[in-house]
Amino acid sequence: MKYEEITLNHLFRHQDFHEEKVSKIEIKEKISELKNSIIKKDPRIKWKNVLDEVMGTSSKLLNINLKEILEGAWKKYNEVEKYLDEDTFNTDETFLIPLVEHTVDSEHYPNIEIRIGDTYVGKIDFELRFRLVLSGIILKISQGKIQGVKAGKCKSSGIFSCEGITLFKDESSEFSF
Repeated sequence: MKYEEITLNHLFRHQDFHEEKVSKIEIKEKISELKNSIIKKDPRIKWKNVLDEVMGTSSKLLNINLKEILEGAWKKYNEVEKYLDEDTFNTDETFLIPLVEHTVDSEHYPNIEIRIGDTYVGKIDFELRFRLVLSGIILKISQGKIQGVKAGKCKSSGIFSCEGITLFKDESSEFSF
């Protein structure tokens, strides 16, 4: 798999919502209040359609590029940081930096806003937590920037939840790049 193409959707692939999960979200106090606000604002709007749209849209929240998350973490490593100074390394020289086995933990808190026309009605909060255990990584760095990964393996685990209810769970995916 190409490193640049991996998104968090790859971690949570082949999973689908079950009606019981959506039902648990729907009875949350915040969601009940949102439902009442929508119906009060415009009684013609069907709550089931709103909730179906939110749940369908939520998978797009996983379109986060893994490259950005990993490079953000790697830039903080001492052995990488020194090669990222564009003034010092503004040459055509390329550096291959091997990294020992390491772990990257990441948390994200996206939400979906609900609006009727231009009026904000509320939002539904999501939480994404995941861990990546990487080994055999060789970073390719030139001109003070990470240009790619030459090799590596990744084991991942994570949870994607909505209003505290787990939607997707990845306990042990593995992939190489």
